[in-house]
Amino acid sequence: MNIKALLKSLRLRKFATTLLLLQLSLTIGLMVNTVILTNSAQEKLKTPLGFNVDNLIAVELTPTSAQFRDPSYFQSITQQDIAKITALDGVISAAYYNQLPIQNGGWNGNVQAADLPDDAITSQDLAYVPHFFSSEIGLKNLGVEIIEGRGLTSEDDFTNDYYNPKEGQEIERQIIVSESLAKRVFPNKPALGELTNNGRVVGIYKDFIVNPNQPRDIKYFALFGNFMYSQSDFGQRYIVQVEPGQLAQVQEKLRDTILSVHPERDITRIQSMPERLTHFFSEETGLASLFAVLSFLMVGVTVVSSFAHAHFHVTQQRKYIGIRRALGARKKDIMLYVFSENWLMSLIASIIGIFAVIGLNIMLSQVIEIDKPDVMLYCLAVLTIFLAGTLATWLPAFKTTKISPVTATRTL
Repeated sequence: MNIKALLKSLRLRKFATTLLLLQLSLTIGLMVNTVILTNSAQEKLKTPLGFNVDNLIAVELTPTSAQFRDPSYFQSITQQDIAKITALDGVISAAYYNQLPIQNGGWNGNVQAADLPDDAITSQDLAYVPHFFSSEIGLKNLGVEIIEGRGLTSEDDFTNDYYNPKEGQEIERQIIVSESLAKRVFPNKPALGELTNNGRVVGIYKDFIVNPNQPRDIKYFALFGNFMYSQSDFGQRYIVQVEPGQLAQVQEKLRDTILSVHPERDITRIQSMPERLTHFFSEETGLASLFAVLSFLMVGVTVVSSFAHAHFHVTQQRKYIGIRRALGARKKDIMLYVFSENWLMSLIASIIGIFAVIGLNIMLSQVIEIDKPDVMLYCLAVLTIFLAGTLATWLPAFKTTKISPVTATRTL
């Protein structure tokens, strides 16, 4: 194999060679990042969230009647909803919430120790902690365990005090915080019994993932209080815990059950938690699917382009090949000559492909969270390109061996 002769041959077709090299290197970059995106999306979907995801249904609805502007009326209908939903066959429990887990944004606020000095520097991680307000069964309904202290009780409900305040009365709030949040707010002492700017900590629950997109332990930060936020423009949110295997049956009945209590409401979404999780990561999974399609198409185009490039090369080199055959070159020598050009192209493309892989990965990291490229994935992508190119080149190479030395040298 004469490398110098092959490079000279490629330089004679600069435009076609450059296009094929760019295509091959871009294909490598796409394939590597496609696998990274797919693995990342699948890993996120399979990561245990720490609560009873498989048996929960989330309901979101918005009142359309002016009656709901009265907090007492709002609370009365909510309680009737909960009672009717709980009475359904297959339902274990149901509770109202001011917001739902597995979401970006929401009802957030800072959390800090009540006695923290005004000039103290606080962590930015504690500036946007999710605040959950539900009934006393809010955490139990999610399937979350209290690991220290106690759960919330009906006596901790400050809804009435909030909407019907008495002159001079200070609302006493009891809250339960996640294990990670407790350690971050009170790093040097036990959090149980301590006072925060949002209430006194009476319990600590086992961490569960509130926002899967948050990094490190921030994804576990949250506090729970016993309170029914009763604003008609804010809407209503319920989570229903069902018995295993009853998810679809209960989900089908929820709309009619809720509207039978009060029909003047717009039910915007009834989702199982697995559906909610899938929807939450739809951007990542959709992008991974798009890249997979593009990679598949690029590999197909690579096969076609490699075939066309090899066929054109053979056509242009018939005279040269005929001379080699006349001088005693064997059929396998001719095939090796044709394959060699494709392999050289793939080798050069694999080097350029390193920059394509890294560049595309950096571009994607500006939009979504993505892992760094892996050497093994890069090697597999290069191997795929080599195999696809070799397969595409085989037919032109095989036809080349059929060239008769006499026919090929008639023009001499």
